[in-house]
Amino acid sequence: MPMLKFKCGACRHVFEELTTAARMNQVECPSCGAKQAERAYEGKCLFGQVGSSAGRSCGGSCGGSCGGCGSCGCGA
Repeated sequence: MPMLKFKCGACRHVFEELTTAARMNQVECPSCGAKQAERAYEGKCLFGQVGSSAGRSCGGSCGGSCGGCGSCGCGA
């Protein structure tokens, strides 16, 4: 089981949780108890193929959670 970072949608508390992929939508915030936790990604988001020189960085303006959808305004 991986240790994953989450951010509560209710109180914005950032925390880590040891959980499986199947239980990620059931994670409860340890601060307020809400079940509105979303996966918190760190680092720069990359567009293009992973491990390829075709990928480019958006400079971290989106926090890395856009997954290549272009919603961060990086122009992808």
